[in-house]
Amino acid sequence: TQFVIGVGVALCVAKGTGFCASSQQGPSAPLQPRLQQAAPRLRASALGASGPQASAASGSLASAAAATGIAGALVAAVGRRAGRRLAPLVARRAVTDEADLTMSVLMSKYASAIKDLRAKAADLLGDQDDEYLLRFAVEHKGDVTLAFENLQKVVQWRKREGKKIVEDAAAAIKLALAGGRWDNAPVFAAAPSSDKLGKFLTSSQIILVTLPSGDLCSCIRASAIDDKAMMQAVTIPELCDFFIYAREVNMTIANMRSKSSGKLVRLVAANDLSNVSKFPDDKFQKALTQSSASATLLYPGLAGPTVILNLPGIVRLLVSFLTPLFPGAVQQRIKFAKGPMSYLTDLSDALKEPTRSQFVEDLQAVLQ
Repeated sequence: TQFVIGVGVALCVAKGTGFCASSQQGPSAPLQPRLQQAAPRLRASALGASGPQASAASGSLASAAAATGIAGALVAAVGRRAGRRLAPLVARRAVTDEADLTMSVLMSKYASAIKDLRAKAADLLGDQDDEYLLRFAVEHKGDVTLAFENLQKVVQWRKREGKKIVEDAAAAIKLALAGGRWDNAPVFAAAPSSDKLGKFLTSSQIILVTLPSGDLCSCIRASAIDDKAMMQAVTIPELCDFFIYAREVNMTIANMRSKSSGKLVRLVAANDLSNVSKFPDDKFQKALTQSSASATLLYPGLAGPTVILNLPGIVRLLVSFLTPLFPGAVQQRIKFAKGPMSYLTDLSDALKEPTRSQFVEDLQAVLQ
C-alpha cells in the first residue's frame, strides 16, 4: 500500500518537511552493491530510545512534530552561535516512553484513568470507544485532569475550526480504501492546497515506511525541499492546514492498525540531513513550529522516536556539546546515525526493491 501524503516537519540546520506521492521509479542497478555495504557502517549514539523494525514502504502524510524536538534544538543552538534568532523548541513526550505497547497491556495499565476520563467527559463523547481514550491516557501518564483538558480541546477543534479537515480526510480515506488496496490519489487531492504543494512535496522529499509491527516511519530528505519557493506559493496558515490534514490521515491509519494488530501504533521520524547547507526559510519554519504544536495537542499519544541521519560536518562536531542541553526525555528517544538514506540518489528509490529491503534493514539497525 502507498499511504496518501507524507508530511514530516524537521526544524533542522537547513530545510525540512515532506509530502509523499507514491513513486513508480525503481532503484538503479548500481545502488545495490553500495546498499549491501551500508549496514555495517551504521553508527548510532547512545542517546536513542528503542525503536521498531522496518520492512514495507509506503508514502503517507506523516509525522510533523516527531522530528521537531531534536532538530529544533540543533537549530536553536546553532542559530544562537550564528547570531540568528530561530523558532523555539517544541517539547513533547514520545509514546515510546511505554515499555510495552501491546494494546491489552496498556488498556489494563490505564483502565482506571480511562474509566474516570469517560465519566468526566460523558457530555463530550459520542461513539468513541475506550481505545480512543487510551491515547489521551498514555499521553498524560494517566493524569485524568490533563487528559480531560486535552480531550476538550480536541473535541472542540474537530467540531468547529477543524471540522472540514476531519471530514475531508475521512471521505478521502474511504475512497482510498474502496478498491481493497490503498489508492493515494483521492487523499492527495483532498489535502488543503495540494494543487500548490504537490510539486514541492513528493516522494523525493519524504516517504513513509511501514514497520513490521504496523508502526509508521516518516523518512525525510531535508535538502531536497525548495522551501523558499514553496512559501512563495502558499501562506503559513495554508501550509499549517496541510500538515494537520496529514496528521489526521495518519492518526486514522494508526488507529486502524492498532485495532487490527493489537499494538498501539506510533509515528516514527527519520530525518536525513545530508547535503543541508542553510537555515530554513523563516515562513516555512513558522509553519512547521505552529503546526507541530497543534499536532501535539490534537493527536496525543502518537509520537514515536526520532532518528537524525547524516548530520552535516559542522553540526556533527557540535552534537557532543549540544546534547546535554536537550531535555532528558528528548535524549532518551533520539538517535544519531550515519549511513542510512545517504546512499540513495533519490529518496523515492527506497520505495522499490531491491533497494527497499536494504533500506528498511538499515533503519531497523538504527532504531534497535
